[in-house]
Amino acid sequence: MAEMKTEEEQVEALKRWWQANGKSLVLTIAVSIGGVLSWNAYQDNQVNQAETASVYFQQLMNSAPAGQLSESDIAQVRHNSGLLKTEFSSSTYAQFAALMLARVEVQEGDLDAAATQLAWVIEQQGDAEIHALATIRLAKLLGAQNKLDEALALLVDADDAWQLGRLEARGDLLVAKGDLDAARDAYTKASLLVVTSGANNLLLGLKLDNLAQ
Repeated sequence: MAEMKTEEEQVEALKRWWQANGKSLVLTIAVSIGGVLSWNAYQDNQVNQAETASVYFQQLMNSAPAGQLSESDIAQVRHNSGLLKTEFSSSTYAQFAALMLARVEVQEGDLDAAATQLAWVIEQQGDAEIHALATIRLAKLLGAQNKLDEALALLVDADDAWQLGRLEARGDLLVAKGDLDAARDAYTKASLLVVTSGANNLLLGLKLDNLAQ
């Protein structure tokens, strides 16, 4: 899953993920077998739990259209996200819900609340793709709060699909910090990844050009 450039793209990506994986995920979410439950009872319980989680997640998707959310949309996102995080905290559903709730809190101007949601996703140590996305978004959010050192500490380099996003975010934070040499190095490494991957990132090129002046 490539990094989404806008919040609208994040919403659409979540909906596409649900269409592709939602039905099968209903049948595969499971926890350790309860000692007092028979195998059939256990299976029935897990399917029921997963079906309930899927309903909450579908409601969350329905209440989160791309673009600016209404007050009613926001209330529904908070409600359904809260249910998923409380009742199905270990599921992928809950992690996506927290990402969506972070988006809502940013829209509402509560950056601390948004950071709390993203930090929760990271703490779950769940899906690697979601973990990486949440880490980059949290770093950017902390940067917007001028917590530059804290943000930079999150962006540990790794050779994976998210390396480009981390390097560019790191460059942005270093520019804000005034460390232009280090920022140039981060942008240069990111630019090399753009070339080798065949991606298109004109904004990154402009950032690097500005530091060359």
